[in-house]
Amino acid sequence: MKQQIPNTRIQCLLGVVLSFLFSLNLLAADKTDVVVMNNGDRLVGEIKGMEVGQLEFKASYMASSVLLDWTKVKELKSVRRFRVEFMDGTLHSGTIFFKPDAAADANFGVIDHDITIARGYLEVVSIEPLERSMWSRFRGSGDIGLTLHPSQGQTEWNANAGVEYPAEHFRFASQFSSLFSTKEGTQDTIRDSFGAAYYHYLSKKWFSVGQLQFLKDNQLNLNLRSTVSAGIGRFLLHSNHSGIAMYGGIAATNEKYFDTSASANGTNAEALTGADFYTVRFASSRFSSKLLVFYGLNQWGRIRVDSETGISWEIWNDFYWKTSVLENYDSRPPTGARRSDFTLTTSFGITF
Repeated sequence: MKQQIPNTRIQCLLGVVLSFLFSLNLLAADKTDVVVMNNGDRLVGEIKGMEVGQLEFKASYMASSVLLDWTKVKELKSVRRFRVEFMDGTLHSGTIFFKPDAAADANFGVIDHDITIARGYLEVVSIEPLERSMWSRFRGSGDIGLTLHPSQGQTEWNANAGVEYPAEHFRFASQFSSLFSTKEGTQDTIRDSFGAAYYHYLSKKWFSVGQLQFLKDNQLNLNLRSTVSAGIGRFLLHSNHSGIAMYGGIAATNEKYFDTSASANGTNAEALTGADFYTVRFASSRFSSKLLVFYGLNQWGRIRVDSETGISWEIWNDFYWKTSVLENYDSRPPTGARRSDFTLTTSFGITF
């Protein structure tokens, strides 16, 4: 007598098969977002996101995504959910649309549970699909440069890497840089730095920030400087192509020097003032600058300045050429140590 398969098992097996087939159908289905450009081009596919004035879009017939000038978009609609950031710092989630026949200050909208938030489309800073996985939200870059002067017996290389994670209410960013230079008859130059920052959005244009920094620089006779800081900041300018933010707070810094008296080493309390600036030219170049000024509290009158400025040019797709300027200044260094270290580097890299 044949054994009967219980109906519950058949139902479960059938449910698994149907779920699998349904998942395949969803994966195979093409997105139906619609974008219409000012010249009349109509694109149907998937909106990947928008930032720094560039709308990333991919249709089924495209081998890779394309970047569209946000200012030249005439119409847009989608039934998918996105997170949208506006110039005043507010964040909204829902389905989106852009209607050219609406008023200029209300032609872009976010709809969530029958509630519509309408603004001018030029007030949009970024658009991000919400179905993205956590790992797909990470973005970053890496570059490396090498300079050789055989006739002078000099070799120099530098490397930089950065990773950023944007979320609905916060942003995390980290940066690493390394420089090594050797020349016959002189001391080798070694400079390594790492920084991490956490920005939490409090309300319109306001945010809190926490930072962690490490620096090793033998030109400053510095074995290791570790800095932890926290503060409050505000966006003075926040658009899809430029941004200015200023913040202030307090910091604790621990320093260890090479070949100096023990009194030069230790932990110090400092007040902090910082500023970040960036501007982007569509599909061409990006300029960014960061300035940190530390004022000694238990070493009254001492001022330290850390600055980093860079400009990058896109060469092809995700590849770019970058020039960076870094400077560290100390108004009251230990005996025998230099006040400042200035570095100019060029490198070739890729974004991801």
